[in-house]
Amino acid sequence: MEIKFTRSKLGTILSGVVMVILGFIMFSNPGQATLTITLTIGWVLVIMGVASLIGAFTQRNAILSSTDLYFGILELLFGFLIVNWPGFFVAWIFILLGVFVMVAGINSLLGANALRVLGVSGSSAAMAGAVLAVVLGIMVMLSPFAMAGMTMVLCGVALVYAGIVRIVDGVRMPKDNKTV
Repeated sequence: MEIKFTRSKLGTILSGVVMVILGFIMFSNPGQATLTITLTIGWVLVIMGVASLIGAFTQRNAILSSTDLYFGILELLFGFLIVNWPGFFVAWIFILLGVFVMVAGINSLLGANALRVLGVSGSSAAMAGAVLAVVLGIMVMLSPFAMAGMTMVLCGVALVYAGIVRIVDGVRMPKDNKTV
């Protein structure tokens, strides 16, 4: 099955410019970008919670209305918590990410050790990568705000690059609509 997308030259260039601007904002002020994204997620959860509660009270089906009621309360509560303490949630997310990376590194370390015992060539590189993952996981857990800032800087650079590519694609695009 072939999927076709149509896009205009102006739309492609404008989306590239927006990506470059957002990338520069994320790159130049990573701490504020992180808090803004966290607050946006919090407000989205609040709005979704209100919508779920409205749906719960307007449903005719008892099972669906009770599900909407419980999810609405949870979304609303979690959204208000994020909106009131965004820094706590930024730190908590990156601490969980650090734990995940560390556990994945330990798992890889066990696998690399099994490769070494079996005499597979290249197991020392796998061992080094696993140790690096464990160390990075610990670093993320110990300094979540620094890692959040570094993540925003990397995302900003990626957005600037993707935006420039999109602008170049738009400039090279023929004047009429092109099907991709």
